[in-house]
Amino acid sequence: MKLERIEYFKEKFKAYLKETEDYSELYKYECLQNFINHWDLSDVDLLETYSNSLTSNITGRLWGGSRNSAKSMMQEFISLDREFMRSVFRDLFDESKDLTGRIQRFRFHCDQLLFELRDSRKKLTSHFHTEKTISMYLSFNDPKNYTLYSYKSFSKVMEKIELQELPQIFELERFFKISTAIYKILSKDDELMTLHRSLRADSSFYQEDTMLMVHDFFAICSNDDII
Repeated sequence: MKLERIEYFKEKFKAYLKETEDYSELYKYECLQNFINHWDLSDVDLLETYSNSLTSNITGRLWGGSRNSAKSMMQEFISLDREFMRSVFRDLFDESKDLTGRIQRFRFHCDQLLFELRDSRKKLTSHFHTEKTISMYLSFNDPKNYTLYSYKSFSKVMEKIELQELPQIFELERFFKISTAIYKILSKDDELMTLHRSLRADSSFYQEDTMLMVHDFFAICSNDDII
């Protein structure tokens, strides 16, 4: 990945932020702020906490809506075994453990509970907890160190900045490492950071600096109009 190419697209991103009148990426900052307002893994009623944490006045697309979605299936899992799912989330968020292992175990436990539910509900085919959904949990729990995962926009930008070896779709750890490196470059630009904060001035949006900006960067710079 070439630094001059990242700098080039950073300027393209900044120009877009200056010109846009309707910034389409703000929804995630509203979702993040709501999550922070409600999430408490120690809460006795984990189901209510989870349900309230994943709500939005703008869109529920990050978790797939309220039916046949990652959110609805996790609500089923918590209802089935609340304390087990509490421990599963604790493991996912435990920074003392290997990230790839945490992600794999989270998926495995979701597979286990889906199998249990299918004994009584044969039509269940998926728990919808993809790499994208798991990245949402990670980035909402720790927005300074994680960002949302969208392989399509990420891979497109990686081609534009001439990354020699593109991570496979399941290599979230490499994705986060690359995203962190890009965020360090973006965050050194004071004008860009100030501009981005100004777009989130409304109190319903998360106000602090966050790695979610990298998801914005990928979404905007993957556009075919930005070359």
